[in-house]
Amino acid sequence: MAPSDPGDNVMPPAFVDPVALAPLQPGADGVSLIAADSGTVYPIRAGLADLVHPRPQPTDPAPPQFDRPLPAVEEAFLRWTFRAFGGDEEALRRKVIDKLDLAPDAVVLDNACGGGANTRLLQERLPRGVLCSTDISLELLAHGAGRFATDTGCRTIWCGANALYLPFPDQSFDAVLSTGGFNQFGDPVRAIAEMTRVTRPGGRIVIADEGYAPWLQQTLTGQMVLNDNPLMACAPPLQALPAVAQEVRLEWHLGNAYYCLDFRVGAAPPAVGLDLPHEGLRGGTIRSRFAAMRQHRETGAEG
Repeated sequence: MAPSDPGDNVMPPAFVDPVALAPLQPGADGVSLIAADSGTVYPIRAGLADLVHPRPQPTDPAPPQFDRPLPAVEEAFLRWTFRAFGGDEEALRRKVIDKLDLAPDAVVLDNACGGGANTRLLQERLPRGVLCSTDISLELLAHGAGRFATDTGCRTIWCGANALYLPFPDQSFDAVLSTGGFNQFGDPVRAIAEMTRVTRPGGRIVIADEGYAPWLQQTLTGQMVLNDNPLMACAPPLQALPAVAQEVRLEWHLGNAYYCLDFRVGAAPPAVGLDLPHEGLRGGTIRSRFAAMRQHRETGAEG
């Protein structure tokens, strides 16, 4: 979808092939984008670039069937969740967005944005910035794109994308937000690696989703909550964080049913003095002690 009124704002990132990260060229038909190297064609549907990879196949399982349109299902689920667990939705979203530490002219990715539950609040924080909202569901994207103003001063761009194959160049964003979708991405390590890839050093990544606090899961209430929604058993993806993660923070909100994990993307992993000699009789360094331990294990295995 075309961005909102650009004014003098910063430029949005260019789309790239989500597989090879190669540039995309407009198709001659005017309703597609074509990968420069592979020739892969990505359609533009109702003004929305569909950059989802892999492409849906006839053999894929049928999507779940609901008694109402998907945007209405999402909105009903959110209403019920905040009523059931006793929270104010807008207040919580504002608190989560605060963690992005946004400048007014920042370039931000709302990854798996659904129908745009965060859009208005992010637009308010970005009066001279850019907001890229992506989701794997074009139905939800179209719903979101059709209900938010485009004259806010914030360039707002919507496109279809798989969170495991983000269609943006490296270091495209000052911050990345993902709320309510991470537990279903399928590959947490790759998902966080992709978010890290497209974030500039110094930027923050915020991931928030269902996950009942571990100290409550064995209570009677916890067992009922997990039975009602198996996603509540999901744990924050700490083991999937990259080596460059810094200033890591983890909180639970919404009756301890919703985790919020965020970190700053560093330029490199933390430096450690691996060759700094220890003081004392044992001596050695971190590196030499590790080498001695490995040699001892290998010698023992041979014996």
